[in-house]
Amino acid sequence: MNYLLPFSLTLLAFQTACGQKITLFTACISGAGPKLRLDCRYQNITNNQLRYEFRVNRERELIIDTTMNLNFFSEKYHNRASTFLSRGLVQLHLERFNASDVGLYICALNIPNDLTINQTARVSVQKDKLERCGGVSTFNLSSSWPLVLLLTLPLLQAGGFLYL
Repeated sequence: MNYLLPFSLTLLAFQTACGQKITLFTACISGAGPKLRLDCRYQNITNNQLRYEFRVNRERELIIDTTMNLNFFSEKYHNRASTFLSRGLVQLHLERFNASDVGLYICALNIPNDLTINQTARVSVQKDKLERCGGVSTFNLSSSWPLVLLLTLPLLQAGGFLYL
């Protein structure tokens, strides 16, 4: 009799439910030039390498930057787009943002060997309706950081780093 089967199915269900997913996709404008910043925040519990793709849809869909389809990108964005990665955040910076750059922007994420499907999110970008960017934050407020903080308080106290 296989006693590990219920445990394996439970583990599979847990990994599938808690895998990578996009939690927030936002756009803002910053600096002189100006620069469009797209923040694609995601939740991820694996250490597998993240693959991403940023696209814009106007009359047709154009790939701005990608690690999914290595030889596909729009020449229009080649020298203006740069990407910043940290755990939980992929940012696209688009220099010299102008009226011809408005449209529906898409963030697609994939983590190979993660048990969830490709994740996509969309945000409509209109030049006159963009807010100014605040500070660059890689701290994902949609994560479970309050719980982690509460769970680590006893350890900080025991180590003499925190006095309550």
